[in-house]
Amino acid sequence: MKELIVITHPKMLPGEAGMINQLFTHGLMRLHVRKPEASEAQFRALLEGIHPQFRGRIALHQYHALAKDFGITGLHFTESNRLAQSEETFEELKNNGFIISTSLHDPADLETLSHGVAYAFLGPVFDSISKEGYRSKLPDNFRLEKYGFPNSVIALGGIHAENLKSALEMGFDGAAVLGSIWQNPDNAIAQFELLKSLQTSPSHPAFQQTSSIPGLKPGARDLASDDEFLSLQSFPSHPAFQQTSSIPGLKPGARDSKIDLNEKAIHCPRFQPRDPELGIDEIAAVVDKLHFISNETSNMSHIDSIRLALEAGCRWIQLRVKNRPEQELLPIAREATRLCDSYGAKLIINDFPRIALAVEAYGVHLGLADMPVPDARALVGKKMIIGGTANTWEDIVRRIDEGADYIGLGPFRFTATKQNLSPILGIEGYRQLMRRMKAAGHSTPIIAIGGITADDIAAIRATGIHGVAMSGALITAADPQKTFYQIQQALC
Repeated sequence: MKELIVITHPKMLPGEAGMINQLFTHGLMRLHVRKPEASEAQFRALLEGIHPQFRGRIALHQYHALAKDFGITGLHFTESNRLAQSEETFEELKNNGFIISTSLHDPADLETLSHGVAYAFLGPVFDSISKEGYRSKLPDNFRLEKYGFPNSVIALGGIHAENLKSALEMGFDGAAVLGSIWQNPDNAIAQFELLKSLQTSPSHPAFQQTSSIPGLKPGARDLASDDEFLSLQSFPSHPAFQQTSSIPGLKPGARDSKIDLNEKAIHCPRFQPRDPELGIDEIAAVVDKLHFISNETSNMSHIDSIRLALEAGCRWIQLRVKNRPEQELLPIAREATRLCDSYGAKLIINDFPRIALAVEAYGVHLGLADMPVPDARALVGKKMIIGGTANTWEDIVRRIDEGADYIGLGPFRFTATKQNLSPILGIEGYRQLMRRMKAAGHSTPIIAIGGITADDIAAIRATGIHGVAMSGALITAADPQKTFYQIQQALC
């Protein structure tokens, strides 16, 4: 299969880390982070917002020293920077596990290019979309000659849906795209999906139309003259293009579910419920150490809060909606499912097992006054994670005896996000209960909850607590991505 690489927009974009996470979730295998005017602090902040599981697919165009901090193995050298390096430098980087890439403008340079370079961008193949006046110098009948270079050569410059086939037919091993993805960031995911489908399906109708516009190579299309190509009609099956909802609390794009609870949900193929054969120690490894609990305020809906948490980096999301009937919760749960699937996150539904079953959530969480765990297990089956709330030792024992996969223990301190608050535990309360857990030989994961901030986590973890559940600390943060990074560091 030919490789499809995405290069970031040269400017910092609002919510960019979240969009990048979505691209990875939708199958992107290689992202080049290129921000020529960004400071190192801005560059670091962006990388912090990209989920750790995706960082191994990143190549850095600058601030190479950050690669070690983030577990990044891809290093890109501009043409001038490459020429300033020795052959020994590339060999040493390669031997240390780094994947080196570089840029070329003349195919003849492949003859002398270091074989320590894993792949090279060559372009512009077509007139650039993102750089005005950056025009192709390749002949219309160009066919790639590698001049003995044994590794991949990637087409760069002006690549979009209508000329991707032409680029690949020139003999390139793949294509790198920038302008076609980022000229409309709101449509970035749909454009990537389209390019990916064309990359693997050259018989797609979009490949059949060629352009006679002067200055464009065969197969090219002038996007500026055909806005319809980038309209919603060009990718109508994408979730973002479904009918919008008028239900209060849902953002535009949410789906109005006038259907019964028995309708099956459709998830992205990478979303899978847990293995029912997992033992308690294996389940502990499955249960994330950071749980985000949705919240609703006068300025923020539950869906808004979930979107904020996902963009910050959270991947275990609990939809906790109180004082609403089951049927009113269903469309909110469906939109939460769509959001979590797009980020590869796990969705837990609080209090409503039938809703969790209807949207095929990863799990359900039950309060002390809710359905007993065994009854919920009989309803949702063995594949769904079930968590239960506890406040006392007796509650913990009850949850363990019921077969809960994890226990939400709290509150740690007073929190305004929960009504009918149980007695506050504090650090000493956690310490005593965790000692009793150890003495009794119990290993069910315990999640601390209730008014927790990033500064509390080290002391809480020292008691033996598995992880924490948070809401307000992220929702009210001036920089949610930075707060998420601080939380993750404290949980390590």
